[in-house]
Amino acid sequence: MGRIAALDGAAQRKALRTFLLTPPDDLVFRRSFIHYEAQLRRSLRALSMDAEVGDAARWLLALIGAPGDLRWLVQNAPRVNHKPFGNRWAYAVACALLEPSSEVEWEFLRKAAVNGFNDRWADAGAVQTLKLISSPQSLAILEEARHSNPHRVNSIGRSLDYIRSNPAPLTGANLEERARRVALAVKVGEWEGNENPRYNRAHDKALVDFAFHTRADRYIYTATFHQVSGMWKLLGVRETLQQFGPPSVPMPAPSVQIPPPPVMPVDAGLLPDLQVLLEPQQIAGPPSSK
Repeated sequence: MGRIAALDGAAQRKALRTFLLTPPDDLVFRRSFIHYEAQLRRSLRALSMDAEVGDAARWLLALIGAPGDLRWLVQNAPRVNHKPFGNRWAYAVACALLEPSSEVEWEFLRKAAVNGFNDRWADAGAVQTLKLISSPQSLAILEEARHSNPHRVNSIGRSLDYIRSNPAPLTGANLEERARRVALAVKVGEWEGNENPRYNRAHDKALVDFAFHTRADRYIYTATFHQVSGMWKLLGVRETLQQFGPPSVPMPAPSVQIPPPPVMPVDAGLLPDLQVLLEPQQIAGPPSSK
């Protein structure tokens, strides 16, 4: 990725497009990508209109979370695709619209929350974002979605309860503390803890991974934070990994301590003569034919 970031213009777009055709689907790539965000955002914007890699480019722009890029993504959103998983890109954008600044962006969240994209990831992402915004407008959209999207009635109910609890703002000078609070706000099952932040070159954007587990699965959520005037602001959080299977459970220490075997005294007189053991022995067998 560093080599691609060092390129310019058409050369960078071509190399990045080739990379996005078969991107590595692992957290190492996603965590390290933020380091080069400033060098790659222009090319990602151009590639977001590409028929083959557009979804991947939109996903990465939403992961970076620059408000200008998000406005551009919403204004240039593709038409609703009625094929299965055809609108999965909307999940990434909905999860990143923590600071909607126009009616177009609010309408995008409303459309996703009522399942207007016909994608169950997109409506879940919008409900989560509206919950974290915790404003009168987000509350009104959730009230509408509770009636028009019965599939999400339970999660919407919990989101409304969260907003009405008057939660403290998710902005502050201490990034680790903000990340801890966000993890608890979006908690799925049991919270295992947070990874260390990964920063961009300018050290004013960061990604933080949250780990959760349920009885059957383990989840990684990745949050995007930007530093503005010395304060870290949440600008997106989304699921980035699901592992099937119960979490690993450490084996408990045995309740009964087994004593070590006793040290037995050795009588040197009982040991065989080493010289005898080293001498060649006669082996019984058929007589030699010689």
